[in-house]
Amino acid sequence: MKLNHLFEGNSKIHLLLLFVLCYITFFLFNESFFVNIMEARNFVTAREMIEKGNWLVPSMNGELRLAKPPFPTWITAMFGSYFGMTDLAMLRFPAGIMGCLLVLFMYQFSMDLTGKKSQAFTNSLILTSSFYVLYMSRTGTWDIYCHSFMLGAIWILFNALQNYKCKRMGKFSFAGVLLGLSFLSKGPVAFFALLIPFFIAYYWIYKSKSLIQNWKPLLLCVLIFAIISFWWPVYISVAHADSAAAVAKLESGSWMNRHVRPFYYYWNFPIQTGIWTVLIFSALLFPIIKKNLRNKKEYLFALIWTLSSVVLLSLIPEKKDRYLLPVLIPSAILAGQLIQHLYEVFSEKKNKTSDLWIFGINVWTLTIIAFALPMVVFHVFFNENQLSITEFTLFTISSELLFVLFLLTWINKNVRQFLINSVLLMCIPIVFLIPNLKGFLNQNPDFKNLSEINNYTQYKELNYYSIGKPGFRIELVYEAGKEVKEWDFESNIYIPQEEPFVVFSTKPVTDLLSNDQLKSINFKTIDHFDYNRYHQGKKRNKPHFQKYATLITPIKVLSESDSIIKQSLLTQKSK
Repeated sequence: MKLNHLFEGNSKIHLLLLFVLCYITFFLFNESFFVNIMEARNFVTAREMIEKGNWLVPSMNGELRLAKPPFPTWITAMFGSYFGMTDLAMLRFPAGIMGCLLVLFMYQFSMDLTGKKSQAFTNSLILTSSFYVLYMSRTGTWDIYCHSFMLGAIWILFNALQNYKCKRMGKFSFAGVLLGLSFLSKGPVAFFALLIPFFIAYYWIYKSKSLIQNWKPLLLCVLIFAIISFWWPVYISVAHADSAAAVAKLESGSWMNRHVRPFYYYWNFPIQTGIWTVLIFSALLFPIIKKNLRNKKEYLFALIWTLSSVVLLSLIPEKKDRYLLPVLIPSAILAGQLIQHLYEVFSEKKNKTSDLWIFGINVWTLTIIAFALPMVVFHVFFNENQLSITEFTLFTISSELLFVLFLLTWINKNVRQFLINSVLLMCIPIVFLIPNLKGFLNQNPDFKNLSEINNYTQYKELNYYSIGKPGFRIELVYEAGKEVKEWDFESNIYIPQEEPFVVFSTKPVTDLLSNDQLKSINFKTIDHFDYNRYHQGKKRNKPHFQKYATLITPIKVLSESDSIIKQSLLTQKSK
């Protein structure tokens, strides 16, 4: 009964609990992950904004980066300028804030869609604890920005279209701002993957003519959206016309030629939700559950929105797992509809055999996982000395308590308890395992982060260069702490500068430079770095993460230095 009071209770309590959950899922131990390639690109771009003071024309490792709109980079650069570009927790903090906004918009949208606080709370709990929402809100990538703003715009548009007596100009204007910020975060991605599928579902189910009736406020919305969205691309196309044209051609081609996957690649999308995988697969079984479904309109709306999003994304040849993030938004609503349906039929004891089967499969899947988790963690973490005895004991107690709660959930057919248990099942690994994740992910005993080059303060002011294949990864550029220029030593035999500089190379410089080049320099190996997380001999151990750092001093500089010393000695002698 108390749990029912919680679900039917005050919205302020719901939002407070959701933000506590957001803190655990999006912010807690946020610095524990290594910087991935997408983060590295974004952090390097933000760092160069701060260093060069050019916030309108982003660059990445000295080269223009015009492929992505700059709004998220501006936010990250603001945090980086205050907290420093090495504080990963704070660099990832804005993405977590956007995750919180996504949850807030989900709650408000669900309230308008269903009119039920319990349904809004349910949908938001599912979204917050979905794996890929959690992951994208913990990493400094830009996808969470565009989709958070887009869901906010969809909520405002839905509210305005459904309520004719509201002050529509203000709402449509706000929707225009959010649409503009979404575009300024990652271009048209959210429009294609979230907004168009929403309108398909909306007009399929509600058959509304309100767009025609609201053409004036809608025109204002489009105007505001256009101003916010297109001023930066227009500025870039004028200030850097050739580069902008080249980037546009490259980006349009990449959608067709890079990361090409088959049409059906995205049809396992429920897996991206983690603990809700079985629930969402169950919610897709419309022919089985439709006969006993009460809120068919809301259910069909969420189903069509979800499937439309998947189909549209599947039409694009380029496919990546992170592109599925927008699909998880209507999926959470879809799963929430199934939870509400099961709650109602079990509460009123009107459930059918199909309801019992669906609930049983979901409960017993997570019951088995809760029971087995300590055994998996024992072998993967504790045996590898990645977890203390105290941590492992607390983890085991928590998991087995959840196991008992899941059993009681099945006995009592308590659907809302199942929902809470599932969320807790996601939280337990976050609390106990994520702090130890770096040790688990890093299995290389020779690991040495290239960021340690900054410990050699005598070389900090020197320019950095990279030479040789397989090139210098952007993750290493971030760790280096500054721009790393490429020295094409094969086509240009000359030393790139007369002053001393640092060179990074996979092989020693003696194996790369010609005899003539070696004669014109003095060199000293500073250190060797291995950024691989897998030890030698493993397939994932890559040469491009292994780098020698070498101090290069051109002979001319030595000669000038020697002459100054000689002149100083002669002066002292004459005195």
